Amino acid sequence: MAQNPWQRPVNKNLWVLWKLKPFLRSRLLLLSAYLLAMLFSAAASLVLPQGARFILDKGFHSYQALLWISIALLLLGMFTVAMRGLRDGLATWLGQGVVADLRTAVFSHALHLPAIFYETFRTGEVISRLSSDVTILRFGLTGVLGRSLQSGITLIGALVMMLVTMPQLLIPGLIALPLLVFVNLRSGRLQRGYSRKEQDYLADLSAHTEESINGIRVIQALTLEPQTETRYRQDIHLLLGQVWARVKVQSWSTFLTGSLVFLALSAMLYLGGLAVLEKQIGMGVLAAFLLYALMAATSLASLGELWGSMARLAGATERLLALLDEPAEHSGAALPDRRDPVTLKAELTAPDRAEDFPTTPAFSLRYPARLTLEHVAFYYPSRPDVPAITDISLDVEPGETIAFVGASGAGKSTVFSLLMRHYQPSTGRILLDGTAIDAMPLRSLRQQLAVVPQHPVIFSMSIAENILMARPDADEAALEAAVHAARVDEFSDRLEAKLQTHVGEKGVTLSGGQRQRIAIARAILRNPRVLILDEATSALDAENERLIQEALANLTAQRTTLVAAHRLATIVHASRIAVLDQGQLIGLGSHEDLLHSCPTYRQFAELQRLHEQSSELSVTSKKRA
Repeated sequence: MAQNPWQRPVNKNLWVLWKLKPFLRSRLLLLSAYLLAMLFSAAASLVLPQGARFILDKGFHSYQALLWISIALLLLGMFTVAMRGLRDGLATWLGQGVVADLRTAVFSHALHLPAIFYETFRTGEVISRLSSDVTILRFGLTGVLGRSLQSGITLIGALVMMLVTMPQLLIPGLIALPLLVFVNLRSGRLQRGYSRKEQDYLADLSAHTEESINGIRVIQALTLEPQTETRYRQDIHLLLGQVWARVKVQSWSTFLTGSLVFLALSAMLYLGGLAVLEKQIGMGVLAAFLLYALMAATSLASLGELWGSMARLAGATERLLALLDEPAEHSGAALPDRRDPVTLKAELTAPDRAEDFPTTPAFSLRYPARLTLEHVAFYYPSRPDVPAITDISLDVEPGETIAFVGASGAGKSTVFSLLMRHYQPSTGRILLDGTAIDAMPLRSLRQQLAVVPQHPVIFSMSIAENILMARPDADEAALEAAVHAARVDEFSDRLEAKLQTHVGEKGVTLSGGQRQRIAIARAILRNPRVLILDEATSALDAENERLIQEALANLTAQRTTLVAAHRLATIVHASRIAVLDQGQLIGLGSHEDLLHSCPTYRQFAELQRLHEQSSELSVTSKKRA
């Protein structure tokens, strides 16, 4: 199993379950009813052996006594069954509610974790914790934890009744008790460790599965199916190894505890039988004591079996809560990063506020923003010795278009990530209209920005729903305007369901250019103050690129726009061009100015001109042929 920095050492106790108490605060009444039903159920069960005692000692002396004792036992049994049914129903409802709130809280928190978190934490691991760990937690809270509490109460009650009924027969049980406790504690600790490792291996397996399925075309193209299958089998083998280790501990624990219990019961039966033979006690007293002893033994054995399950429950809880312990993005004056389940539930069910999204008509412009970068430097946490950008200072006027040019890795996308506050600058600061962006509410900042990335993310929904993600309250006219401006209608009108066409997982039914146009339509619909185009036309053919450039020209005319591009032909008309080289700003000016003043930019232009000339010659040769 790969060792990852986010994996925690395994705790050696079950106190981690106490951390679930915030999720019970809104269910105190339900919890109280559950505990009362459990107590009544246990109490009724503990009264039953006394009924057996009265039947054996006095019930066979008269018909009337036998009748009344039988009726009393019937009513007591019905009450016991009713309390057990109520207990189980309340346990299920309570457990499912807690799990639902915890799952929602973890998912919501995962949405607010910073980009640095996902550099080391695999998405497959997050999915594993929200699926397999939540499944363990669901069954644990609705079954294991309740049964453990019930068994514990019954064990204590049975021991008390044994002490009251015939204390001298407790000696064999007291001798066996320390051994039973030692076996159960040792077994629980071992099973907890194996369970945690088992869940980590399962998370590795889930991550490998997700990567393989997502990259299935690459695997097939490189004929890597045998190697991928071999690695999967190895992961399965490692997982089964942990399962087998846990099962061996569980089996030996069950055998040892069962043997000790029956040894104690046999000794109690022998000593009690001698007392009956010597007329010291009646048969009813011995029967009641043995029933209590059997209840205590059954409860203790159940606790021993459940100890391993409790360990798995604690391990799953710890892994889920570990995600909640990860620091969220610094949100400035926005909503607090950590929210209790009640607040979170209210937020999720409340309608979107009107101020969350601009309500302007289609393409009605918000005033453009002024951007300022003051001596900004940044080091990626995974590469702390290599600067991604170094001491960049830049003023962007409202409505100005700044194009960033440079080789791959020069720092263009890093500047955009810092502006979006996916990362914080190592030194320096970025200002929006004179206000440092790290002092602004994160939600407010990002609602003023729109990004068209080089590789847009398309969700498994319809074309219209994908575009409306930018502004869910947009009306039909705004949607149609964005669709037309981004030339989405060029292909959507040819589809049977048009904009309601489902695009499949990650937009698998669309071409790269179609996905790019949907991303551009999102940006148009969002109506941002700052538009970020990160190779926005990279996946388009020449004709579509021309159409999109026209749409983008209209969109960026009165907006502050930042553009990253490799092809200089797409940015020659920018207000200014910033040339980056190994994270440093080495040139700033118009296209014509940089051709004379910046050797690196001039080299880019010459290389691209040669490439274009070569392409033209190739096309001409083919035509002649």
